[in-house]
Amino acid sequence: MNKRVLIIENDQDIRHIVALILKEQGFETLSIPEPKELSELISFDADLILLDEFINSRPGHRLCRRIKQIPALAAIPVIILSTAHNIELIAAECEANDHISKPFDIEEMVVKVARMVNHLPLAY
Repeated sequence: MNKRVLIIENDQDIRHIVALILKEQGFETLSIPEPKELSELISFDADLILLDEFINSRPGHRLCRRIKQIPALAAIPVIILSTAHNIELIAAECEANDHISKPFDIEEMVVKVARMVNHLPLAY
């Protein structure tokens, strides 16, 4: 069974591109602009969540905190995507497992996603 990546991204073009790239790498993806209910996140049974820091003018790190507090979601790694200059701090504060700065390098994103879903240490 393919590893499943949930992409929560405000920008439709970025959602589409990230989903396309990850599908080409053998991942199953679901991409949404924002969850209407947290049950959406649970039902997808993701191995990883890629989460935009800006979701329709709301901070994604708040959603990240909520994810980490729900037992059915807490163990799912979260990678924050953002153009914010302090993304490392934002990711640490919301207990995200990693971050990717936009604009991102495709190869770096694929490596981070693959390492995270396979529970391998990140190499910097």
